Amino acid sequence: TDNFKLTFGIRADMPIFLDKPGVDTHFNETTIPMLEAAGWDMMGAQAGQMPTSQILWSPRIGFNWDVKGDETTQLRGGVGIFTSRLPLVWPGGSYTNNGLTIGGVYYKGSDIVFSGDWEDQYENTDFGMQDAVPSGQMDLFTADFKFPQMFRANLGLDQKLGWGVIGTIDGIFTKTINNVNYFNMNVNKESEYNLTGADTRPYYSDSKIDPTYTRIIVGTNTNEGYAYNFSAMLEKPFNNGFTANLAYSFGRSMAINDGTSSQNSSQWRYNESVSGLNNLDLTYSDFDQGHRVTTFLSYRKEYFNHAATQISVFYNGASGYRFSYVYNDYGDLNGEGENSGNLLYVPASQGDIVFANAETADAQWAALNDYIESDSYLSTRRGDYAERNGARTPFSNMIDLKIAQDFFIKAGSKRHKLQLTLDVFNLGNLLNPDWGRRWYVGNDAFQLVKFKGFADDGTTPTFEYTEPRSTWSADDSGLRSSRWMAQVGVRYSF
Repeated sequence: TDNFKLTFGIRADMPIFLDKPGVDTHFNETTIPMLEAAGWDMMGAQAGQMPTSQILWSPRIGFNWDVKGDETTQLRGGVGIFTSRLPLVWPGGSYTNNGLTIGGVYYKGSDIVFSGDWEDQYENTDFGMQDAVPSGQMDLFTADFKFPQMFRANLGLDQKLGWGVIGTIDGIFTKTINNVNYFNMNVNKESEYNLTGADTRPYYSDSKIDPTYTRIIVGTNTNEGYAYNFSAMLEKPFNNGFTANLAYSFGRSMAINDGTSSQNSSQWRYNESVSGLNNLDLTYSDFDQGHRVTTFLSYRKEYFNHAATQISVFYNGASGYRFSYVYNDYGDLNGEGENSGNLLYVPASQGDIVFANAETADAQWAALNDYIESDSYLSTRRGDYAERNGARTPFSNMIDLKIAQDFFIKAGSKRHKLQLTLDVFNLGNLLNPDWGRRWYVGNDAFQLVKFKGFADDGTTPTFEYTEPRSTWSADDSGLRSSRWMAQVGVRYSF
């Protein structure tokens, strides 16, 4: 109608793999029965097979309603299902990590002469060794594996307020339908025992079910995960050349596996957990937004009929990046032996932690206790485990400045304009070296306490604490960094 518009449609995606990986018969005939006997459900995954092609439907509907018919109140929104493709390096792993394509050569010796010809490289037979076939890592996907899909709904309101102010409110909600998750099925599914003491996390054996292979990484789907975002904005264009805007938003994002790596094994290995890498919990996503405040003020002035100057200042204040508090243990604390991703148990008292060096235990506890008390997140987790991505780096405040100088003339029917611009990114850091800092934690995980092995009982972990110089580092890379930058520009338009 004149004041109501409805849009709807449907989209269909069907991923098709035209070739199949090499078939490792040993894996299908021998290894799969061993894995199933150990309690794993292969969900149809097997060597030489890619996921079954299937249609993924994405219906959507949206509306835009001019409530009063005078463009003063606009209500808009929609719901739908959205489908994404995978980074193709992930399914590509099934073609390279298939048990049969072996390309690893490890040899040390003074008789090696470099060859620049990619078709004339060393093989194991050149050194009297043989490739073990099958061997290596297996990358598989379940038979009914689906590309990522999500349900999403949004609702927004634009309202003309008094004095020429425009107000906007937006809300959006996303629910996972299919997302990616991984398991390493070449390890025992159940733990051997639980640690003793305050920290009772499960302990696993890293022994292989079938030592023919290293990891057997199986990609599957999860429907756990959701996200929502709320934002509000006020905007005011003035008659005297000023324009101002103020906006606030808050976002929350929860996930099982964020899928941030290029390799299937890394998707599994590099997560933080308490119960083990095959038992990830729903927790804060790496991309959880938190709070954000943005504003800008701009002033433009024309003069002499042939020139104009515009000065704009932008501010972006945002919650820090998510990160996890973990042990420095490289997987030994829970027996997996994979990475230092064991989430920290935050002791409520000195009795909750055993220090390897008894002589310095009191001093170590005093230092650790002071650190916990001074940390706004850890102080709330005493007697419990730190959450994956539970902590944040400090709030960041960034200010940018843009100055644009225009010169224009009209020749015939055309207007010619020459524009000179100056952009200063992170103006605060230019004014004060301690301002405009953006912080990060390497690999989103901070190793606070070092695991030093088990006590005589073999199940009680012992630790060592050394006070860190700092928890986070200043982000000093790229355009949006802690270092101020400036650029000049010239543009001619006609």
